[in-house]
Amino acid sequence: MKTAAAILFGIILMLGCSPSGHAMESASCACRDGIVSKGDVMAEVVKKCGPPTFQSQRQETRLDDTKESRTITTITIDEWTYNFGPNEFMYNLRFENGRVMKIESLDYGY
Repeated sequence: MKTAAAILFGIILMLGCSPSGHAMESASCACRDGIVSKGDVMAEVVKKCGPPTFQSQRQETRLDDTKESRTITTITIDEWTYNFGPNEFMYNLRFENGRVMKIESLDYGY
């Protein structure tokens, strides 16, 4: 009985210490001047949402291995985070070679 109580206490403690929310993939991001969707280019996003709150960039090498050929390509990955304030959700946008490939809805902003 003590073991079950200890396990239950541990689970409750872990849930209480975990972050309040998790990123969830979204189909779009509503901004002040329009809606951002997958496939939009960086210039469209800036026009609709303004400059991001945070941004990072890196290079990623990918291997496309088929029966006919093996191709190695390098793509540019940009991650932009938008913080629209405490009453709105934050969004993380992932660009690959300048196009939105993934939109994640985060917790409320600050």
